[in-house]
Amino acid sequence: MPHSLIDSAHHIVLIAHQNPDADSLGAASAFYSYLLRTHKKVTLFCASSEVNPNLAFLPWFDKLTDRFPEDADCMISFDCGSYGRLGIEKELPLINVDHHVSNDFFGTHNLINTSAISTTEVVYDFFVANSIKINGKMALSLYAGLIDDSKCFSASQCTAKTFALAHSLIELGAEHALCVEWLYHRRSLASLRIQGVLLKQMKLLIDGRLAVFDVPLSLLEETGAGLAECKRVLDDALGMHCVQAAIMQIEHPKGGAKLSMRTDGTIDASKIMGSFGGGGHVQRAGMRLKQENFTELVENMMMMIKKEFE
Repeated sequence: MPHSLIDSAHHIVLIAHQNPDADSLGAASAFYSYLLRTHKKVTLFCASSEVNPNLAFLPWFDKLTDRFPEDADCMISFDCGSYGRLGIEKELPLINVDHHVSNDFFGTHNLINTSAISTTEVVYDFFVANSIKINGKMALSLYAGLIDDSKCFSASQCTAKTFALAHSLIELGAEHALCVEWLYHRRSLASLRIQGVLLKQMKLLIDGRLAVFDVPLSLLEETGAGLAECKRVLDDALGMHCVQAAIMQIEHPKGGAKLSMRTDGTIDASKIMGSFGGGGHVQRAGMRLKQENFTELVENMMMMIKKEFE
């Protein structure tokens, strides 16, 4: 990451991707803590007007805004695999910090480590390499991203380095129980309502190996659920012994839809979504469908998934 760009900037905007998860917002929050020491003007930004309330335990959550400052002269994005995930179009110098294999290196400068299990691991390595002291707030933010992207250390990508990083962050002040409570145990009424409806309506295809969910806008309005609450059901479906992949189509209030996919690693979710303009990881990927008539695209995607299982 070019220190010269950060040093010369007067107002830096830290960007978490649309509908942020703990990895994106945690990485941005940790960097926010660091930049406050430099006495620069810093904004914590996300284009989404509504953010998953389960992330409210993260430091600086109350500083998050969906208003992009007009006097900004530098941007740093976190966990964004493509420029479209930022939700904005600004002609400013951009530092792209990420770990997605599907990242298309859209930044003016790119700090990408595809072997890292989370973007917060990339940020941690940056702090260590540059002798930047990690305080308790930064450790908590980084640990939240690690917990989230490792599926609480149950993902197949977990290595000895993952647990060594967890150990270091806990020693620096991260609270394991707090992160697990907020990210995995706290459920809203809307989350429980939509879970029941979606599991009841779930379709099982390809001999029960693929679970398919369709979430119309009317169901979101009826239950009060948001995107994050819907996607939790994908992990529930993968808990079934026969299901190896789960895909969900969520109608977007502004038109189009959001496609999210989870797999157990048998097939590559990022390959499938990447073929249609999306991206992500082997076990977790997604994309936004902007066109109103996307039935044909979804059908083509389903055919591709079936071929991957053959």
